[in-house]
Amino acid sequence: MLRNSKNFQGGAFRFDSRGYRIDGDDEQPLGQTIPVDPYALPPDDLSNHLIDLYFSHFYPFLPILHKKSFLASLRSERRPPHLLLNAIYALASRVSADLRVRTDPSLPSTAGDVFFERAKLLLNNEWDHFRVETVQSLILMSSHQNGAMKTIRGWLYSGLAFRMLQNLGLYRNCDAWNISEAEKENRKRCFFVCFVVDRLSCAMFGRTPVIDERDYDTPYPSDIDGEEPQIIENFLQLIKLASILGSVLRQLYTVHGKHELSIVPTPDRIISSLDKQLNMWLARLPQGVQYSPPNTRENERQPAPAIERCQLHMLFYTTLILLHRPFIPGPTQSVAPSVFPSGAICTYAANKILDIAVSLYEEGRLKNVNSYTLYFMFTAGIIFINDAATGDSMTSFESKISINKIMRGMEQAETTWRTSARHTNILGELAGLRDINYEECAHEVGYPTIPADRQQPPPTPAIAVPASPEPATSHDQYQSARFGQQNENQQRYQEQQEARPFDPIGTAFWGVPTSFDIEEWNNYLNSTQQQSVPQQQ
Repeated sequence: MLRNSKNFQGGAFRFDSRGYRIDGDDEQPLGQTIPVDPYALPPDDLSNHLIDLYFSHFYPFLPILHKKSFLASLRSERRPPHLLLNAIYALASRVSADLRVRTDPSLPSTAGDVFFERAKLLLNNEWDHFRVETVQSLILMSSHQNGAMKTIRGWLYSGLAFRMLQNLGLYRNCDAWNISEAEKENRKRCFFVCFVVDRLSCAMFGRTPVIDERDYDTPYPSDIDGEEPQIIENFLQLIKLASILGSVLRQLYTVHGKHELSIVPTPDRIISSLDKQLNMWLARLPQGVQYSPPNTRENERQPAPAIERCQLHMLFYTTLILLHRPFIPGPTQSVAPSVFPSGAICTYAANKILDIAVSLYEEGRLKNVNSYTLYFMFTAGIIFINDAATGDSMTSFESKISINKIMRGMEQAETTWRTSARHTNILGELAGLRDINYEECAHEVGYPTIPADRQQPPPTPAIAVPASPEPATSHDQYQSARFGQQNENQQRYQEQQEARPFDPIGTAFWGVPTSFDIEEWNNYLNSTQQQSVPQQQ
């Protein structure tokens, strides 16, 4: 399988920043710049079209500005800065069918390039006199670059935004300041979008969160105009979830966090604390933000809700995976790293991400997701690959179908975000390294008929986790069948672990990159391939 991979050349894997299913003609020479006038603006009809697209698709998930005052400024003499406008145009162009947004009308990949080039030039005028709009522009430019296969630039743009927000005092409570209510709200939204993006980008790139929660007192945003209650409520829950994600990253993935795990008798106390936070977040969701995805594997279908709500819940399940993935036991481990059924929890969460992705895919809406959502689908795909390699024949078959479906969804998102092509290929190469022939299931439109004795619904997070604050109101029979011996085994597990702290070596995901970092994946795939060669000889 590996010999047929175009990424495996000269005995080594080498992914780069170029596309994989993109034709060679759909590429611009490296280093080529587009000659632009930074102060030019598109025709009014195109400007209105792109602004409408931005507020329809990208703004609802990350409402970084005060919409009402922004739209009012478009009709006034004091228009928004050209930098911010071009950042919005560049992002919105990714989902526009208007050929005027392309530098080459025949190449969809050039959509928005001219606006991004203008924004880059205008940014040079901001270093000494930046403002809130500069921070907003940088975050939008970061999102654009993350999806355009320029992830390093995306990371650096967001880092610049975080430094600027500190200089501007966006992390401080401005309620008593002598500024308008709209300006106060604009500052709050800008800060908390930066807060969320900090956590999302750090998860994506395997970095440590920058914004310290001990060092801000900015109040939450609010719907001061009464026009966007659902969007702001969704955003408030996103902020709270991002805070939990930050805790997971700090306690499990940072250098200090990994050291702490290595010296504690058992990781269960840490896992339990973080897991309870996630369960409480889910239990306390306002009704307007709740979402129970249909079980698409059982051919259940229902219209997907607003795209920002879908992405919010995909992040929840991604965070659940990041919490439990390090503790999935490996095939050679005689003692589980944790009393928690981490493998089952991760499979459950990956299935929920797939359910949401399938719902959006069937409605043709995956092309409208934010670029950060690619990471959610990618994370689910990694779990499916592990299940396909380690499960029984039925589990393996079902997981292969799930791999196909998640990759199909990422291909739809690729029409907007070219980065999706690269990570779809990483999933394919990882499947090849584990001898998973997922293509044999590509013809399966739905899931196979499962024998009645195997038709067990997956556990909800509340019942899959010991000491959950939520009562087990459903799937009790499944819980009993799957985890009936858990309490019985817990004492024996703790006795075995008393003199042996948590050792990550041997767990299912030991050494597997947790991020989108392409160099990490190059190194991992090459080292894994080299280890497999002696075994095959």
